[in-house]
Amino acid sequence: MKTLSIRVPLPYPQWKPLKPKLITTSILLSVGCAGGGWWLWQHSSTPETHPAEVQPLTVQTVVVHRQSVAADRTLTGTVEAINTITLMSRINGRVEQLLVQEGMQVEKGQILAVIDVSDVQAKQQQATAQITEAQAAVATAQAGRRSALTQVDTAREKRSEAQASLLEAKAELTDAQLNQRRMAQLYAEGAVAKAMLDTANTRVEVLQAKIYQINATIAQAASTIKSAEAGVGEATASVEQAQARVSQAEAAVREVSANLDYGVVRSPFAGVITKKQVEVGAIAGIGQPLMTLESGNHLRLNVAVPESLIDRVKVGQSVMVHIDALNRQVSGRISQVIPSADPQSRNFTVKVALTPTTNLISGMFGRLQLENTNRTALAIPKNTLVQRLGVSGVFKVVDGKAQFQTVTVRPMHGDAIEVFAGVKESDRLILNPDPSLHENTKVNGSEVSGSSNQQHSQGASHVE
Repeated sequence: MKTLSIRVPLPYPQWKPLKPKLITTSILLSVGCAGGGWWLWQHSSTPETHPAEVQPLTVQTVVVHRQSVAADRTLTGTVEAINTITLMSRINGRVEQLLVQEGMQVEKGQILAVIDVSDVQAKQQQATAQITEAQAAVATAQAGRRSALTQVDTAREKRSEAQASLLEAKAELTDAQLNQRRMAQLYAEGAVAKAMLDTANTRVEVLQAKIYQINATIAQAASTIKSAEAGVGEATASVEQAQARVSQAEAAVREVSANLDYGVVRSPFAGVITKKQVEVGAIAGIGQPLMTLESGNHLRLNVAVPESLIDRVKVGQSVMVHIDALNRQVSGRISQVIPSADPQSRNFTVKVALTPTTNLISGMFGRLQLENTNRTALAIPKNTLVQRLGVSGVFKVVDGKAQFQTVTVRPMHGDAIEVFAGVKESDRLILNPDPSLHENTKVNGSEVSGSSNQQHSQGASHVE
């Protein structure tokens, strides 16, 4: 009989978790041992080496100075014709012919348009008839004046005759009165008959009546003269009025005759038709624009000058004007300075007479350049400027190293630029920086001569 043996496994000892402090300590010890072993290996297997010393880069530098700058102020304006007129109708009538088109060159005296003058011709005939009528009135008034003058002369003759008769009658009266007194004395003495005294008395009475009648005649003649002279004055006034009507009628005829001439519109000077305001068949009234004519050979620039610059423009001053459309400089001379500023903009109107230039026409845009040397600025050569990631800047030399500095600049004439921000006076800048030049690169700079740095002071340009 076999015996069955059974093995019962012994139980494992119970596992207990490690404490966190023990785990951390173990990790630190492991890392420390590994680091120490690596350091020992490096120092035991690799010989000690030193990096090679970098040599400074040789560059040319320039020192920034503040210099006098001739700043050109550029003012914008418009080219216009000196002689620009709008031809207007001087009569009422229908436009029968229009012999020009816009843009057409015309000569002085050339016929531009013809206006119907039928109404004017009718007025001319009426005015001529008025002259004849007024002349007849003058003849009638002159005849009346002559008649009045005749009446005056006749009355004066009668007055003269009466005055002569009066003198004669007065002399006879004096003699008759003397004879009357003598007869009265003799009759009182009885020396003469009463009939002789009566005769003497009657003669005195007759002469006294005669003198009275003569005085009446003289008074009547004087009244007639006065009336006739008044008639002469009236007749003279009538003559003058009639003559005035004749002059008025003749003036009307001259006016109408001139209006007949106004039916033909002629060019007052050689130029270009720039605008046409009527067409054939239209009714043109007095003062209605027909067309605009400009003299293309005499042009000027009309420009607004700020009050701060008005003291820099003088009549007769020579200037240069840039015409953008022609890309050309045109010389000119200031012909007029309007001595009154616009109250809103405080600008003065200045007109510059331009020299005749091919293809220069009115309406073009022009730039007037004014020089001003009363300003200083920081200016640097263009070849110090570089672009880094689309940003403009320069390399300054600071403590023997290149440092990139962004700048704010404005172009100037020549090979110079004006700097507003980023650099200051006495800074040293690198000329023609190498593309491989980087920040803090050691450099050995040699300064260029000052004369080459002065060439940039040609002036800045500022546009109004």
